[in-house]
Amino acid sequence: MRKLFIPPLFILAAFFLMSCSNSSSSKNKDNTDSISENNNSDTIQIGDEDFATYFIVVADTGVDYYVLRKMMMKIKKKHKMEIDTMGRYYDEDKGMIVLPENDEDEIYAGDYFPRRMPSETLSLEYLDLYQRKAGERTIALVCGIYENENSADSLQKTIKKTAPGSFVIETEMFIGCLH
Repeated sequence: MRKLFIPPLFILAAFFLMSCSNSSSSKNKDNTDSISENNNSDTIQIGDEDFATYFIVVADTGVDYYVLRKMMMKIKKKHKMEIDTMGRYYDEDKGMIVLPENDEDEIYAGDYFPRRMPSETLSLEYLDLYQRKAGERTIALVCGIYENENSADSLQKTIKKTAPGSFVIETEMFIGCLH
């Protein structure tokens, strides 16, 4: 049985997974995990195809959004990289990175929705999505998400002069449906 780690922000999202169609329901139980709410008969089947190994390039981490945002702008300018916020911003009242309250995604509007797919863009993300031992509110300045370790290592070496504390995380990312 696959051990499943779901960061705290994903626990609530897991209950929304029940509305996703999933073709793996006939798979052998040894290859899937089930999540159920209060012994409810509805279960969510999570199979190996719902995970991918990715390599995350992180320039720096911290709890101050604005310090990391300033560094992100510096990396953008120096390395001619693009930023993709996915429409998110830092909400002072909530003390977290969120989608706008009027976002078309009604489930995540006003809440954090993570970057989970390969990309060569800069963004600010919660580190615990990629690294289990990270604090719940630790923010990572992500410079790219790669399927190939060599690509991640190459970018990390490139930004090392601008971000001396940069590093690469290998992670098993949940890429299944979050709705």
